[in-house]
Amino acid sequence: MVLCVKVKREEAKKVKKKLIEKRVMNTDYKPEHSKDFVFFPVKEKVSGLEVIERELERVEKPKNLKEELKKIMSEEEIKKLVTSFDVIGDIAIIEIPKELESKERLIGEAILHVHKNVKVVCKRAGIHSGVFRVRPVKIIAGENRTTTVYKESGAVMKLDVSKVYFSPRLSFERSRIASLVKPGEVIGAWFAGVGPFPLVIFKKQPRVKIYAIELNPDAFKYLEENIRINKAQEAIIPVLGDVREKVKNLPLFDRVIMPLPKGGEDFLELAFERVKQGGVIHFYHFVPKEGAFEKTKQVIKEKACGKKVGIISMRRVRDFSPSMIQVVADIKAFKYSSSAVKKTKVL
Repeated sequence: MVLCVKVKREEAKKVKKKLIEKRVMNTDYKPEHSKDFVFFPVKEKVSGLEVIERELERVEKPKNLKEELKKIMSEEEIKKLVTSFDVIGDIAIIEIPKELESKERLIGEAILHVHKNVKVVCKRAGIHSGVFRVRPVKIIAGENRTTTVYKESGAVMKLDVSKVYFSPRLSFERSRIASLVKPGEVIGAWFAGVGPFPLVIFKKQPRVKIYAIELNPDAFKYLEENIRINKAQEAIIPVLGDVREKVKNLPLFDRVIMPLPKGGEDFLELAFERVKQGGVIHFYHFVPKEGAFEKTKQVIKEKACGKKVGIISMRRVRDFSPSMIQVVADIKAFKYSSSAVKKTKVL
């Protein structure tokens, strides 16, 4: 038996709108229509309406967010809906168009209903800004928290989505680079955040020494905790501060990883100075989609300052906006040998 409100057919439309606005409609069941009445399933008693118990047909689990929201939103509203979103641990982060802000709570609850693994829904409440490139978020449904635990490639990471920059969309890149690392490498994980690149590498190849450098104190706190959780203290050394200052007192690197959200090119010249001859730099770059690879090659050539370097490979990582993409270039600082030059495209 399901709790329902019994309303006259002529009043059904107005009452349905009221139930949706009060967020008491039970969308797990279908309303039932008789000749004179409509029976709306509800989560609790509703003041001013007749409440009864009745057998109702259960709604089949929706296949996706759009299908779920068709029950409570118009076709025009559905057209404006952004259905893709990031899930970090058990927190979903979604873009809500300005035109749908009045429905953000309903959208958040629909995500919780469709995706049972999600316990918190946040909307993006601004752009990436500040030195730490953190994007503000606002909770619109679920539990009142912004902390979560994220798992990837065997690594466990705690983080607060409101205080640190984190992208689950770089998971393939983290796995790809981890597969390239050889035992005994000394690695510079610049802009390390809460530790995703160092930790995924450690899980694949623990016989390394990784200097994880991070400027954001909040991210650094989680980085230290995540190193302990994953028992990676022997392999990963957390370093708090500006990369420009901290690398001066560190050894040269066999490999440098540069996943800075914006402005990585400003550190590329430093990377060429701090990588060993024969070492590799993984340079992540946001660039206009048109001619992206050629523009990235030009930046690399300029920042090399005459040093003999080459591109091992270059690939598109992800779309950032309709006109911008992120690419990654794997760059080699040559040992001056003919075999190294033959395997790599020299700039």
